[in-house]
Order: sequence, then C-alpha cells, then structure tokens
Amino acid sequence: MTGPRQPLRVVLVDDHRLFRESLGALLAVHEGIEVVAEGSNGEDAVRLARQHRPDVVLLDVEMPGQSVLTSLVEVRSASPTTRIVVLTMHENTTLARQLLLRGASAYLIKTIGHHELVAAIRATTEREQDMVTLSVSRGGLAGLAATGAPVLSDRELEVLALVSRAYSNSLIAQELRISEGTVKRHLSNINTKLGSTSRLDAVRRATRARLLAPGLLED
Repeated sequence: MTGPRQPLRVVLVDDHRLFRESLGALLAVHEGIEVVAEGSNGEDAVRLARQHRPDVVLLDVEMPGQSVLTSLVEVRSASPTTRIVVLTMHENTTLARQLLLRGASAYLIKTIGHHELVAAIRATTEREQDMVTLSVSRGGLAGLAATGAPVLSDRELEVLALVSRAYSNSLIAQELRISEGTVKRHLSNINTKLGSTSRLDAVRRATRARLLAPGLLED
C-alpha cells in the first residue's frame, strides 16, 4: 500500500510583491501544491532552486537584473529535475521559442485563470520533460512555428550580453576565453539572425525580444 502523495513543491519568482503574494495565496488553497519559497529576481530563482530543489519554478519574464533566458539556463543547471513555468504579461513568440528550446516546460500569459495555471503546473510534472504547455493566441502560435524566426545559441547570447555591457571584442574574447576572430564570427551570425546593422542595433532588437535584460546599453 502506497503512502499519501507528496505535494508539488513550488518556488515563485516575480518582482511584483502584490502579484507574488496573491498568487502564492491562490496556490495554497489547491491540495497537493506547496509554495516553499519566493523570490523577486533571476538571481533569487537560481539560489532558491539550488537550495530547495523544487518540483516547479514559476518564473516571471520581466524582472530586474539578468535576463530570463540566463535565469532559466542557470536554474536548470542548479536543479536539473526542476520544471520551469514561465509567466509573462506580453505574448512574445521569439522569446517563447528561445525559452522552450532551452528547456522551459510552459510559457503562459498572465491573463489565464488560476485553475489553468494549476493544471499547467501539474501537467509539467506528470509528463515527459520534452513536452510543453503554451498559452498564446492563434496568431502567436503561427509566429512560434515560423521556421524563419531567429534563434540565438547560448554562446551568441553570452557574446551579446557582453556587448550590451560595452565590452570590446578583445574583452569579450578574454572573458569567454575564445579568439577575437570567433567573437567577430558570433557577432556576424547575431546580425544575420536578428537583421541588425550594428552592435547597438543588435542589443536593441534583442532587448525588444526580451532576449536581454532592458536598459543595459544606452546612447
């Protein structure tokens, strides 16, 4: 005879305290779900994932500090069995595609009801890890499936993040321990994929697509 089923342990990460606390209270009324910790930025998400090894991390897209893509990759590294459910106010198929390709289990718009969210949380832990849950419009779904949508590699994202911090090619090469020629090749690939014409244009396009944290590089 098996014992009682253990509750799903959830870490909730969102920089809006009222939303975070309200969502935590809503989840608390559902049997079988336990919010074990809360955080307000990507760095918190990584630290709490490493500390608690939760079943699920609910991760907001727009938070101060590092980008959601960086946070997702680091959470998966800190706790490989944790499923990541991304929550956002805005439908962004370019970002959704990047997140899903890097291991997010769900991409959900915050306009969904809490019963739908609970169903998505449960679904992520009851199926194979390569299955995903999406909450997008029909138009967004068409955009998500478009083969021409740019996907930056992890290395290209690292290069672009350093560009956004005004690193020169030589400094990027030193930081990533690659040659300047390799840096230039990555930048060329980035411009091709994003349709950008300069370093600043690439950062702006990536920021608009939520591939980088906003406000990193200004005129």
